[in-house]
Amino acid sequence: MNISRFWKSSFGFSFFTLISRIFGYLRDLVLSSSLGASNIHDIFVVVFRIPNVFRSFFGEGAMSQSLVPSILEAKKNQKKFLNQVFTLLFTVLSLFVIIVLCFPSLFVALFAPGFLSDGNKFENSSYFLRLVFPYILLISVVAFLGAIQNSNKQFQAVAATPIIFNITLIIFALSVSELSLTVIGISILVAGLMQLILNLWVTFKLNYFPSLDFNFDFSLLSSFFNRLLPAIFAAGIYQINILVDTIFASFLPAGSPTWLYLSERIIQLPLGMFGVAVAVVSLPNISEFFQKKNYDALRANIFQGFSTVILVGFASLVGLFLLSELIVFLLFERGQFTSFDTIQTSKSLLAYAFGLPFLMSNKFFNTIYFAMSKTSMVLKLGLVSLFINILLNYFFVYVLELNHVGIALATSFSAIAIYLISLFWLNKNNLFNGRGKILSYIFAILGLLIMIFTINI
Repeated sequence: MNISRFWKSSFGFSFFTLISRIFGYLRDLVLSSSLGASNIHDIFVVVFRIPNVFRSFFGEGAMSQSLVPSILEAKKNQKKFLNQVFTLLFTVLSLFVIIVLCFPSLFVALFAPGFLSDGNKFENSSYFLRLVFPYILLISVVAFLGAIQNSNKQFQAVAATPIIFNITLIIFALSVSELSLTVIGISILVAGLMQLILNLWVTFKLNYFPSLDFNFDFSLLSSFFNRLLPAIFAAGIYQINILVDTIFASFLPAGSPTWLYLSERIIQLPLGMFGVAVAVVSLPNISEFFQKKNYDALRANIFQGFSTVILVGFASLVGLFLLSELIVFLLFERGQFTSFDTIQTSKSLLAYAFGLPFLMSNKFFNTIYFAMSKTSMVLKLGLVSLFINILLNYFFVYVLELNHVGIALATSFSAIAIYLISLFWLNKNNLFNGRGKILSYIFAILGLLIMIFTINI
């Protein structure tokens, strides 16, 4: 991929991601204004996380990252390979959906044990989960189709897909006099169907339409599973990291989980626009160059992606460092969200910002591991990240008494540590060109300086 095409693809993905984030914010605003801090809102926020947890295994997370390089490897047998992957995905998820539909209360009890004390809330949560859980089947097939598009270096539809979800929920919320769990659930399923239709159409234009094929060729599927299984475990570790942060936050003063959640939502904007965008755009190219053993082009592509995310990440850090409080004020300070809440949210936002360039880099580095079939590296780094995160959460929260800011700092420090380990591995395997090595060393030093600076604040 030449420079102009790389930037064109990255810009297109980033643009649609930005639009999606804007509509996501509007969706949250509409739902909050309609529901307030009600039981219905609580149920929506908590219960809808259940399919989203499994979505990281079967959807945009482990499955899609493992699929792109495997598609390129399949070459002449691509359609047979894709149909067999689709068959497995559709069959497994259909059975899983049936199980959840039969026992929704069990999954609510596992993921939202706090609802057990309120019988009505628990019952409504079980009803809502039964209503919305089929969405995981729809969005996982969408991710499957998106991976096919990415392998063909078509990225815009994938990036635009979340916009459909947010707009659909906004339209439904504004079209009814009273917003209920049923209306929200139906809007989610309608959004999923519309996302599926769009991606079926785009993929059909690429000469592929999914069909069931139970005549499995496991030699054809082996490389995919070799990537998939470690990636699933890595995705699981990521979810555990989120759970760890939530558990620590639950013991902090009232408001801490909210401050942490809102600051993390802001961080997701540059992370999604640039970190994820560059990772997605780079994956098929890095896979192709590695398989062809074109190491000069591989190193050039790695430098291109790495320099983009690290420089944009540091520019975002500077912006957030200077404007964190203003950003929070403009986005959230209204109604019951006071100036005190703004200050506290901006503090954790700043703590997250210190780790932003390294979080973005790590997303890109994961692309390299997947492209080179080094998914065990992703798992190992995930385990290290989990250990560091738990240790630093305890240290910052209970020893230094930094409360919710400490949790955000633990995330940033963990990201810097994983970044440094990745740099060592990439340099050891000669995957940086000369400029890449120099840049990696410079930002490794800056990462260490950030650690020292933040501890001494």
